[in-house]
Amino acid sequence: MEEEYFCPICNEKMFISQSEIACIYCGFKAKEDYVCGKAHYICEKCRIANPKDLILNTCKTSKEKNSLKLAILLMKHPAIHMHGPEHHYIAGCTILAALRNLKLFNVSDSDFDKVAARAVRIPYGACGSWGACGAALGAGIALSVASKANMLSKNERRNALTIVSKSLGEIAKLNGPRCCKASVFLTIIEVSKLINNIYGLNFKVNENYICEFSKRNEECLKEDCPFYG
Repeated sequence: MEEEYFCPICNEKMFISQSEIACIYCGFKAKEDYVCGKAHYICEKCRIANPKDLILNTCKTSKEKNSLKLAILLMKHPAIHMHGPEHHYIAGCTILAALRNLKLFNVSDSDFDKVAARAVRIPYGACGSWGACGAALGAGIALSVASKANMLSKNERRNALTIVSKSLGEIAKLNGPRCCKASVFLTIIEVSKLINNIYGLNFKVNENYICEFSKRNEECLKEDCPFYG
């Protein structure tokens, strides 16, 4: 009896394939022996990557303009824990990727490294011990890096502070226990609103997204979370 394989992303059965297909994370193309019906192929480099390398490689190469979609894709990778400090730079790097792909800022690969280097300094559990969620701070870092803000900047500094404060306000409404996934979702939604307001765009993310991770979360808020369904 032939052994069965299941997709690590959607859990659908995988079938024999000899087609060239692109990695859903970095875009590298190769012939894959097995692939699911949704063509979820993960190259070997991305398959064994640690969270930081996965996030950086994906965001540097992605053409996705919707940071929520990009964040969800990253969260589905087995290397990404249900909760963890990697969510701080998932927020920052996916937002930076969207800012670049929307052509709002001239963003280089080294800018993603800057975001990760700053965000990695935020400790796990900062939401409780510091009173500031790392996902919201990650968004502020992304906007600060993209706009080259510093403590003497005017509008750039204001915008970075605004997105952190608005994101924290929405995260605080969730109450607790913490959910790193929901915090990233709320932060990205607030960033999209701010970008639309500043740049006159009509760019939308799915505010009615139904969370696909609730069964993995032992402390899920269930009906008290706006993404539960």
